[in-house]
Amino acid sequence: MNKLLLILITFALTGCAITHETSVLVGTARTPTTPDQVKLYTSPPKKYVEIAIVSADAAHDFMDKQSLMNTAVANAKNQAAAVGANGLLLDGLGDFETGSSGIVMLQPSYNRKAPMIGVSSSNVRTGKQISGKAIFVTEE
Repeated sequence: MNKLLLILITFALTGCAITHETSVLVGTARTPTTPDQVKLYTSPPKKYVEIAIVSADAAHDFMDKQSLMNTAVANAKNQAAAVGANGLLLDGLGDFETGSSGIVMLQPSYNRKAPMIGVSSSNVRTGKQISGKAIFVTEE
């Protein structure tokens, strides 16, 4: 039973970030690009065409905030590249909070004499989010 507990704790501490990504076409999709071709813009370039609205987020109990932001940005760039963008005009980025997470293990029902084993953790999950317009820049 101790091995199972150790495995569950290890999984909880090293699990992957929970991410969500979306895109909504508002223009015509182009031939896909690669995420490394997608440049971030905080102000509009001279000439561009809007392709889609994209958003992404990342949350994990044991990742630092910078790693979460890096993950959210990478996911947004993936979404933008998939619709053929070479730029992402940022609308917003920041923090969000959602629910709580945790693990609880109780005494096995098949053996009431076994010692009760329990691990619990409850906290508000925080994450980072990013949103913007996937664009194709023709002139900077």
